Amino acid sequence: MSEDKYRAALDAAAKQLSYRALSAKGLRDKLLDKGHDEEAADYALAWLTERHLLDDAAYAESVVRSCARKGYGEMRIWQELTRRGVDRETAEAALTGFSPDRAQLVALLDKRLRGDVSDRKEIDKAVAFLQRRGFSWQDIRDALAEYGQSLPDVFE
Repeated sequence: MSEDKYRAALDAAAKQLSYRALSAKGLRDKLLDKGHDEEAADYALAWLTERHLLDDAAYAESVVRSCARKGYGEMRIWQELTRRGVDRETAEAALTGFSPDRAQLVALLDKRLRGDVSDRKEIDKAVAFLQRRGFSWQDIRDALAEYGQSLPDVFE
């Protein structure tokens, strides 16, 4: 009878992973929510990890790539990794070497400002928008400088 609970947890875990990738913590939480006991959930996670079917490092890297494509900065990506149950060390490793796409930042600024940098309120709104997307002040400042240089005689 006890073997059935392990098989049921493993089947449920495989089913969850067939829908979408999850972190080990996220998968464990789902299994516990579905009524599987901790021992069976841990067994399923160990079995999947041993066979490289559950890999938090690969999962974290895919989240970083996905979020970067959506135009998020490092801080927002960090929050997303944490929300999805990726531990601190794995998140730091996945974000190593990450730098925001400057062209993407400038494009986001252009979308907000549409070439008009005369209104300080609109610039502040654009900066706040980029900060909410998780970009650092240094990245935003550099993008603003680049955006300003791409406009004819605006900052002169």
